[in-house]
Amino acid sequence: MEENLGTDADQFAALVLHQLTVVGEHDAQYHPADFKIVVGTLDLYLSNIFRETAELPAAERDGRIANFVASVTDDDEPDTWPAVRAMLRPILRPNTFGINSPTGGMRPITRPAFPFIDELVAVDRPHSRSIVSTATLRDWGVDADEVFAAARENLTALVGSAGYQGTGLIRFADNGDGYCTSWPMVPGWLAGSGDGTHRPLAFIPDVDTLILAPDLDDLTSLFEQVEQQYREAVRPISPQAYTVDDHGTVIPLDQSPDHRHRALALRARCGLAITEYSAQSAALTEAVDRHLAYPDHEALAPAFAGSVHYASADAGPYTTTLWAKDVEYLLPEADRIIFCTEQNGKMTTLFEAPFTAVAELTPLTPIPNMTPRRYEARHWPTPETLARLEATATPR
Repeated sequence: MEENLGTDADQFAALVLHQLTVVGEHDAQYHPADFKIVVGTLDLYLSNIFRETAELPAAERDGRIANFVASVTDDDEPDTWPAVRAMLRPILRPNTFGINSPTGGMRPITRPAFPFIDELVAVDRPHSRSIVSTATLRDWGVDADEVFAAARENLTALVGSAGYQGTGLIRFADNGDGYCTSWPMVPGWLAGSGDGTHRPLAFIPDVDTLILAPDLDDLTSLFEQVEQQYREAVRPISPQAYTVDDHGTVIPLDQSPDHRHRALALRARCGLAITEYSAQSAALTEAVDRHLAYPDHEALAPAFAGSVHYASADAGPYTTTLWAKDVEYLLPEADRIIFCTEQNGKMTTLFEAPFTAVAELTPLTPIPNMTPRRYEARHWPTPETLARLEATATPR
């Protein structure tokens, strides 16, 4: 685990064990080091529900625990593809969702939805929600494309593709059954939403909140509110605004050129990038410290997992990362790379170059199947290459 949750966590686990006993599960075992309970062959990781219920009244907390336990004690749950197909729903999660979960067949199936955001598939049962993994596909005998298609089809049948017509700010709070944060994935839904005059914006700061807003002149306060909710969320998704292009395709607002809120959109994009790369850096560093290898990348030689930082210029916010001489990196894809050297224990900045130029002029090697994307940067550029990179440098 990333932190020591202490006695309160142990007391919470005792509540879950008690509820398991009530429903007849008497052989469950608590593993405090992993903050999980093992029921037969099933591992129940408690971190998410522990944090989600931390501030709830005791009665509501106990109800959530009961629903959680019901997800593993319902003997009537279907486990065949024909039986489960109608229960599939698409969900959105950030790239690093489940980054510390077991490797192999337990990993969820994913496909890119937006930068730093993936689409997954959930099985929506009466008392629980489980996420489809690669092992699940093997059990069902179907491929991932068929599962994603079925989930989209089911959601479209539930909410339609006409969108939600209304004026002003509209906030949807999910009770666990509505999947409102997934509605913008339905083709045509976001394009058809709003007041019919202004281009619609959608915000999904956490797994239970969808905010629709018209693209008005002053949105500073709304972006600030969404950013705060994203930062404080137990299960965040994104601080970004999403809109539609001229073809009705959903895109992050920062990809809308010359938009009047571009600075706000870029700040949100930078915040999402920094959060996701920070979580990934921590996981990669911990993996090397503990196992001297990376999960799912055992052949990848250890290197420093660089971080992403926030910067700002007249053109708006952007992200940076460092590339220092004599250090091997797993380099994140920041907007700009700061080249620097160390002399007499002091770090000296040489210049700051756009990532696009660095990727073109240096032998960066993308690491397959790693999200967010990183590159192996194991050799300091030659003097000739450094000179060419410095020619592309952007003013600081």
